[in-house]
Parts: sequence; structure tokens; C-alpha cells
Amino acid sequence: MNTLTSLTAMLSAMPLALWVYVGLGLPWALVALPRADWSRRVLLIAVAFALGPALLTAWLFVLGTIGAAQAAPLLRFDVAFGGTVIIALIGVVLAVRKWRSRPKPAPREHQRLIWDERLLIVLIVAAVAFRVIVTAYWPFTAYDALWVYGFQGRLYTLTGFIPQDIGYYSQFLQLQYTFMQLPAGTFDDRAARAVIPLLHIGSILAAYVLGRQLFTRRVGIMIAAVWALYPHVGDWARIGDLEIPLTFLFTLSAALFLTAWTTQEIQPRRRYALLAGLIFGIAMWTKPTAGAFVWGVMLLVAVELVRVRFRVQAWWPRFEVAALTGLACLPLGAVWYVRNALLGLDVLVFPHPSWLERATQSGDLFGWPLLALLLLTFALMLRRERPDWRALLPGLLLIALALVPSMPLAHDFGLSSGRLNPPESRLRPTEWALLAAGVALVAWTLYRYARPRWTVAIGRSSGRLTWASLLALPYFITWFSSYSYHARLSFAIVPLLILPSAVILAHLFPAESVQRWSLLRKAPAALLLIGLSLPGILIAWTNAAPERDWLWTDRYPDDAARYTVHNPSIMLVKQALDDYIARTGQTPIVIAPGEQRLRFFYPTMTIDEFARPTRLDDLQGATHYLYGSQARWRYADDGVPPEENQIVSALARAEVMTQVLRHTDATFRYELYELHLDGRYPPDNDAMGIGYVPDSRVIFGDSIRYVGNGPSTNDLLRNTLYLRIIWEVLAPIDGDYWVQFDLLNTDTGEVVGTWRGPVAPGEHGYYRTDLWQPGEFIRDDRRLPLEDLGDKASLPRSESYRIVVSIYDPQTGERLPLTIDGERIPGDGYPQFQTYSIQD
Repeated sequence: MNTLTSLTAMLSAMPLALWVYVGLGLPWALVALPRADWSRRVLLIAVAFALGPALLTAWLFVLGTIGAAQAAPLLRFDVAFGGTVIIALIGVVLAVRKWRSRPKPAPREHQRLIWDERLLIVLIVAAVAFRVIVTAYWPFTAYDALWVYGFQGRLYTLTGFIPQDIGYYSQFLQLQYTFMQLPAGTFDDRAARAVIPLLHIGSILAAYVLGRQLFTRRVGIMIAAVWALYPHVGDWARIGDLEIPLTFLFTLSAALFLTAWTTQEIQPRRRYALLAGLIFGIAMWTKPTAGAFVWGVMLLVAVELVRVRFRVQAWWPRFEVAALTGLACLPLGAVWYVRNALLGLDVLVFPHPSWLERATQSGDLFGWPLLALLLLTFALMLRRERPDWRALLPGLLLIALALVPSMPLAHDFGLSSGRLNPPESRLRPTEWALLAAGVALVAWTLYRYARPRWTVAIGRSSGRLTWASLLALPYFITWFSSYSYHARLSFAIVPLLILPSAVILAHLFPAESVQRWSLLRKAPAALLLIGLSLPGILIAWTNAAPERDWLWTDRYPDDAARYTVHNPSIMLVKQALDDYIARTGQTPIVIAPGEQRLRFFYPTMTIDEFARPTRLDDLQGATHYLYGSQARWRYADDGVPPEENQIVSALARAEVMTQVLRHTDATFRYELYELHLDGRYPPDNDAMGIGYVPDSRVIFGDSIRYVGNGPSTNDLLRNTLYLRIIWEVLAPIDGDYWVQFDLLNTDTGEVVGTWRGPVAPGEHGYYRTDLWQPGEFIRDDRRLPLEDLGDKASLPRSESYRIVVSIYDPQTGERLPLTIDGERIPGDGYPQFQTYSIQD
């Protein structure tokens, strides 16, 4: 499937996606917005892009939940699509009634876009178009998109309902993927991914709305451009993860909330507050981290109470805004969490503490506020009346001394050796002190400068920036302290963080002035904008694969090849399971501790990623066991070391666990084992490969019976002995005992060599005797190199040799007592029985 074919496949599904976002969303956006805002097309489309998929997924949630309770596949395309038609018609009726009953507002004055605004819009369109191509070409390849959203979309499509054991993230994105695949009734990555560009466009529109609602159209265009052309966004806009839709909804909700917060008129204020709450509920329907918005609202209420000195008449209007926002978010924002509680699932699932330890907490995380500060300083220094640079410059230097050493850029230049990763990357107490001192000095200097020049306009702008910053502050603190191991987890507040810089740039380069620039000034400015935009435009292509010629070649001809680019190990596991299905005609049952992506490829297969088995009996009924980096991590979390884990200790037992795959990529390591648990208790000795009736007379310590030895290799010419010893467990063993092999010259009685070691050794340890279970037969394959004997390695070929076996405690060296034919043999000598002799 080449680029053109992939694009065509996704575009063929786009009409259905547009039906959801426009056909379903637009009527309800007209209902929700004040009549005066109908002419604000960007705001109208942004709200439509939020409400359309929200209404769709709420309807699918009802169908999927009822279907799960009745074990009925209600998630069918005819039922789902028919419901959206009815919901859209209701919206149309309500919108028409509103249009007829409300007076038409006065037309808004339309201002033409100037050249740099048009250029920024063209760059945004180019970036989006490029990302659409990349999104169409690639299937789901990112980790989270595979294990949660893509997998659940496939599962619901196949089962027709939302299984009651599904919890974790709420369903805004997954149910959209489901709906897009329902017409085909099976896997269709291209159809599912058709909604990804629309969610990305929604985030750009929301960024614009934030600037437009609080300031001006120019500020909105600048925020939208910086957000859309931010390289991190360009990379993740194609992935199909939650961060882009979360940013869309969080930013739109913030824009509407701040509009209500700063509006004096009662009716518009209440309507914006309710709409902000509704959009915030959709954000909670997307990802629980949106809940930091609540803390931001509470912070604003607390600051407002202090600001007005707790006077009821003064604080009530804004408290009402917060209350209406909170009430409006509940219907959709709480439904998933209530459902989980009713089903006995975890209401919220927080990341494992080990993830929090990866938070960098480094100086570069202050990049957006630092950019705004530098732009403000630059803008003020261009004025005739400037701040006192003698106080401002030391403050900026203190901030730089605090933040730069822990920045990755400083590491690249050798300025912060050893501080690239946490905890070394984190700001130190002295750096926090420097930062506090620098911020205090800069703030005092700017306050002294601004106080005699303060105007109502400056106060209004500063107030709105302050409220917006306070709204983002709790989310920023949470991200900085816990989730700063990845930049994408800050996306939700990035437009809010861009807002101060956009306001400063709009004042620094006002439209009236920029429009009058000569061609000699416009040309280099345009080239600068294009140059700054290229990394953000191209990154979706350059980061999609190691080889950049994929866009115009057939390097990855199908989705299997494309999955493999980013998931080589898991695709080898899939291939091994496919081979098993083809060879046996059976469906595998896989125990895969911690491996979350495998279910994407087999949505309805039994793959237990949550199991933490530690005993071989726990694997009964399974056909495969997957052990790798994820399993080791999960076992470590449970406090189970490998030497106490019977399964890990038994991985070298080929007669029980046959390794069919071993692969390590840059991040993950996988070992896939086919299980033969009946081999632990063979009905006959041939199952163990010993080839003859065992010697049942020899017992060590009343617990371990020496069954015999299987086929061995007499290879003195190559200086190596290969043995296969079979043990039977008669009773539980309370210690970890090792085996000693002595090579005895039967002609002279001399012990010419000794090898010691644990039983059934392997890469991950050995099968400890205190893990053995009564009735088990343990095959112990040995390789005994004669070169370990040193100067005795050259053995006379004319003489006869015997292997003598004993079992001992490695801590004390004491041998287990030996019983032969019921007669106890003294433990101070070698057990004199012949396992087999070696003849040249």
C-alpha cells in the first residue's frame, strides 16, 4: 500500500468523520453558543468539533454498556449511525427555533487579514496537510495507541459492546475509532485514523479561540501558529494518542471559562460558563489528567476571594461562573468513573511510581515563561523609556544561572556534564534559590517601571494574562513535578503558556505597522517565518521512520512492515504465534506479564497481561508464556526476585518451556516460550528422553530420587562431556542444594576432575531445589568441559572413567545423605555407584 493508496483509503472514510464533526456537531454548536456568536465561524467550528464526537461517543457508550450487560452486540453501524441522525435532527430543530426566536445580532465588522497573518495561516495549512499524508500512510505504531486506544477500538468493533473488565482511560477517542470501523465490521486502521486530523485541527482552532476571545484575532492567529508549528506537536499530531484531543478540549474549555470569568453581562457569562463546563466534561471523558482544570478554577476562586476581601456582592458573580462550570461538566465528565465504580473497577488508575521518578524537573521546562520574559524584555528595551537595566540584567542572569545548567541544550555544549537524566537533571536547592532571587528582582524592576505608566488597557491585558496563567498553574506544577519525562504530557496547557508571548508579539508587531512595511522588510521577515516553521512542518515525515525515503518509495509495502519499524520485537512475537496457529490449528492462550501491545493484534484472543504468575501451576491452561523487560519490571514491582520465582527459574527447562523466540530491540526484550507443562510429570520415562528404565534405588536426602541419565556424548577428543541427568522429586525440599560431578578414574581410583553448580542452570538463574514440587521430573542437561581441569585435562585414553554424582549444600559444603536400595550410605565418602563409564 503506497502513499497514494494509503491516502485514498483514509480519505474515503473522511465523509463519515465529517458527518460526526460537522453534521452532528454543528447543529448543537448553534444551540449551545449565544446567537451573537454564530458569526464567529472559528469559534462555531471549534465547538462543533467538540460536541459532535462527544455526542457520538456518549451514544456509543450507552449502546456498548447495555450490550455488555445483555451480552448483545449493540455496537452495530446501523444502530450507531441511525442514532447520530436522530441526535443531529433534534439539534437542527432546536437551532432553527433559536434562529427564529432570537433577533439577528448586528453584523460584526470584518477586518481583512494582513500579509503576515495570511502567511501564518498558509504555514498552518501546509503543516496540517503534511501531517494528513503521514497519518494516512502509517497505521497505529506508538505504544499507547496500540495498547489502549487502537486495541479497544478493534475490540469493541469485533464484540459489539464494551466488555465490563475494561477500565483505565475514558472513551472519547476509542469509541471514535470504533465507529469509524463499524461499516467494515473488522480492523481498518485507515478508517479509524480519519478522525486524527480533525482532532488536530480542533486543537489549532481552540488555540485561536483562546487568543481571540481574550484579546484579538491577531493574538489568536499567533497562538494557533506557534502551537501548530511547535515541532513536538508536529510529531505527535499523527500518532493517535490522547494529548492532542486533550489539548483541544482543555484549551477550548479554558477559553470559554476565561471569557465567562472576564465578562460583565450576566446572560453571556452564564452561557459561556455552562459551555465551558460542558467542554471540560468532554475533556474528562478523554483523559483524567484534565481534572487539573478543577484545581485551576479553585485557585482562581481563592485569589478572587482574597482580591475582593470576601465581600459577597463582589465575589459571587465569579463564584457562580465556577459553580456553573462544575455542574455542567458532570453528565459526561463523571459517567466513565461512576461506571467503573459500579463495576468494581479502579475509578482512577495512576501511573506507577517508577514513572514519577523519571520526571526531569529541569530548567528547560520553564521554556515558555522564559520566552515570554525575554520577549517582554526585548519589547521594553526598544522603548524610549526603558526599565532600569542595572537591576533587570542581574535578575535575568540569576534566572539563567538557575535554569541553564540543567537544560539538555547545556549538556549538548558540555556545560552540564552528567545532568541529562533524573535525578541529576533536577533543579538543585541552590538553583531554586537563584531562580527565586532572579524572579523577585525582575518582578520588582518591572513593577517600578510599570507603576507610573499603568493604564486601564494595560490593567485589562495584565489581568487576563494573570487569570490564564493561574488557570494553567496547577497543571504545570503537576506536570513539572511528576510527568515531565515527556514534553507531550504538557500539551494541554501549552496554548495557555504561549498566550503571553503571543500578546507581546502582537504589541511588538502591530498589524497597522506591519502592513506598512516595505518589500525589503517583508521579504526577510517572511523567509524567517518560513525557516522557523520548517522543522515543525517536516518533523512528521522525518520522525516517522529511520529512512526518510519512505514517502516516495515502497520501502514499507504493507502495514506489517510499518508496524515492524517501531515495534520489531512484538511483531516477531506475533509471527511466532501465527506460526503456532498455522501449525496446530489452535488458538494460543498467552500469559504475558506487562506486555500491553500484543492484544492490539489479537483483540479477542486470551492474552493475560495483568497476571503475575510465579508458580508453574499458575500457567495451567496456557499455551505460551512471554517473558521480557516488561515482565521483569512487573515482578520487581511485586517484590518477587527471579530466584524466588519458580517460572523464571524454570525457563531453562526445555522439556517444560520451549523457547521459540528471543529478541531484543532498543527498548524491549522478549522471550516467548511454548508450554509443555505435562512434561513435569511424564507418564513414562521416554517423555524425558532417558531411553531406558530408570534406576529407582538411589535417593538423596529422602527427597530427591536419581532416576538415571539419558543419552550422553563421550567426546574426550573435543575435551567436553555432555550429560543428561533425570531427577524425581519425592517430597518438598527445604533448601537450595547444588550438584557435584566427580570424574573418577576407575583404574586408579583417583578423582581427576570436579564440577559443581546448581540444578538446571540457565540464563535467568537455575531451577532451585526449594522450588521443586513433589512428583516432578527435572531434566538436568550438563556440559562439562575438560579444560576446566587444568593440567589434568589430557586424560589417558586407555583408562576407564566414571561420573560420580552427589548433592550438597553450597553454603556449608555438606552432602545430602544417600540411600541405595534402602541402605543409608555414609556421607563422608563418594557414593560408589556408576552412572555410566567413559571409554575411548
